[in-house]
Amino acid sequence: MSQIDMKELYATINAKTLRRMELYDSILKKCHSRILYNSGLQRTYCFYQIPEFIIGMPLYDVNELRNYIMNSLKTNGFELLYIEPNWLFIQWNVKGAKSLTKNNNASKTINTQYKSTDTYKPSGNFIYDDKSLMNMTDKFKF
Repeated sequence: MSQIDMKELYATINAKTLRRMELYDSILKKCHSRILYNSGLQRTYCFYQIPEFIIGMPLYDVNELRNYIMNSLKTNGFELLYIEPNWLFIQWNVKGAKSLTKNNNASKTINTQYKSTDTYKPSGNFIYDDKSLMNMTDKFKF
């Protein structure tokens, strides 16, 4: 009588799960390289498109991959925004650079040489009086 070995069943499940996690981790490394590239350009944000499939790799659940990437990036301290379909907006704040930008904005004073239109009060003195306007309209009649 033949029997199924339970350890063998669990071994195949564990092997598939391990391969899937290795695939997810390799995609996460590509995301990390995108972040490092944009950081080298002195940006504090980047976009990353989650691939729906990779040629030569087994198919995977895109939603599961998205959750894996988002959870791992959030634990690293990144701020994330998911944009349909399969785009991630990744943002990180460098504390030293953030304080420098606040100081630069505080040191700038806004000098306005113009008045607000809210303070305007009409005086009734127009450039042209009614007689001048009537003369102009008479000249333009054909």
